[in-house]
Amino acid sequence: MRLKDNKKKEAIFNAAIELTGELGLNKITMSAIAEKAQVASGTLYIYFNSKEQLFNELYKRLISEGTLAILPAVEHLPIKQQLSTIWSNVLEFRTSNAAEVAFMHEFRYSPLLDDDTKKIDSLFVDHIRRLLEAGREELIVKNLSDDILIPLMYGYVDNLARHLTHKGIKLTPEIVRQTFIICWDAIKA
Repeated sequence: MRLKDNKKKEAIFNAAIELTGELGLNKITMSAIAEKAQVASGTLYIYFNSKEQLFNELYKRLISEGTLAILPAVEHLPIKQQLSTIWSNVLEFRTSNAAEVAFMHEFRYSPLLDDDTKKIDSLFVDHIRRLLEAGREELIVKNLSDDILIPLMYGYVDNLARHLTHKGIKLTPEIVRQTFIICWDAIKA
């Protein structure tokens, strides 16, 4: 049995991310990933049994290192401060990792997303739901459905990050502060 090399696995993940931007998720083949990663096709199958497994593992890693990584550090903070810190981190991640975010967007809505990955994906949204519910109970968040508030917040941060990236605008603490104020003003009671 051959040992797995973390550098090769990283090259495979990077190749999958790059190819998503070049071809789109549906047109990527395992052989294209192997070629882009500069590994033999047989080597690729040592790491992943299928494209589905590769994409799910990559997505879980990106979620875990991105949005989920911040939650344990903020759970003790007041609601507004948690949301502000999460806002800052999500915006930073999205502006610093445009290719990874493009992969995540495409994969999140693909039929390749397995049940375990869906569970991990929902952890972040569930945390936001709990924050919004606690905010409604404290009468500091509008008494509106999560189906209204979450898309408002998500859509704003997503489009803002895309705009800043597209325009080459450097994310600054002032931009983070100003944009969070706009988001907070939209959801506060």
